[in-house]
Amino acid sequence: DPLAILTMLNQRLCGRGQAHATCLALRIAADGAATLANAGHLPPYLNGKELPMEGAMLLGMIENAEFSVMHFQLQSGDKLMLMSDGIAEAQDAHGHLFGFERIQAMLQKPVTAADVATAAQNFGQEDDISVLSVTRTLSSEVAVA
Repeated sequence: DPLAILTMLNQRLCGRGQAHATCLALRIAADGAATLANAGHLPPYLNGKELPMEGAMLLGMIENAEFSVMHFQLQSGDKLMLMSDGIAEAQDAHGHLFGFERIQAMLQKPVTAADVATAAQNFGQEDDISVLSVTRTLSSEVAVA
């Protein structure tokens, strides 16, 4: 259960001084039913569009924090992309941010998680850069490379 995971992580981080973190916990069932719990993280993108997601407290900030939970359905062929804030916050030598507009523009074309991460890193890495892409396929489908 994604909410239970965030609640447990929050309890472990509370009281450890400056131990704060953003986190998404995601569970995708075999039928494509997805549950996503958020602790201050950026929203994911589904088929290139940002999912509307409530903001939530970072892990480790306060005990008994409430985290937002959303439910959605992944269809065959749907592509879900999750990324750390280091992507949007990458800065070039002039202090310009990579930004959400650039992310949105990239996701309008076929792009891999590695493509997004590399573009942000080449732009100017300031923070962690993590990107995860999940594409739902049916077990009866055959992938052709």
